[in-house]
Amino acid sequence: MSWEYKSLDELGSVSRGRSKHRPRNDVSLFGGEYPFIQTADVKEANLYLTEYSETYNEKGLKQSKLWKAGTLCITIAANIADTAILGIDACFPDSIMGFIPYEGIANVKFIKYAFDMLQRDCRQISQGTAQDNLSWKKLSTIRFPAPNVKIQNKIADYILNFWQLKN
Repeated sequence: MSWEYKSLDELGSVSRGRSKHRPRNDVSLFGGEYPFIQTADVKEANLYLTEYSETYNEKGLKQSKLWKAGTLCITIAANIADTAILGIDACFPDSIMGFIPYEGIANVKFIKYAFDMLQRDCRQISQGTAQDNLSWKKLSTIRFPAPNVKIQNKIADYILNFWQLKN
């Protein structure tokens, strides 16, 4: 049995986080109830991201987007190609992409594990002259293994069980 390989947008919806306000670190955006995830938070997370250091208030939320738990976060600037699955609803800036798998097509944990295996490739294609950046144009060139979702589920469960035994 051979597996197909597909681009990320064939497996789910992909879009950048949002932070329209400039400057991004304007203190009037922070100090509310909405978790605000940054690239360092994604890097520090294991499988699920539940810890964060900043929060948005209502003003911060209005210029951003609240992503649902279960979204795969993919860093595209600073820490290139680090991934974590949101364990909570949270906002994140445009230095992070959000991936939501299509039901019956992809398993978010399987895609995370595949992404982790392809991280070196992602970092190589993101190298630029000024600052490394994994643009959607570059990310869309990567082909991900895409067996049937039932097989993805089994593989993801196996890896998760192995990881839990190890830790």
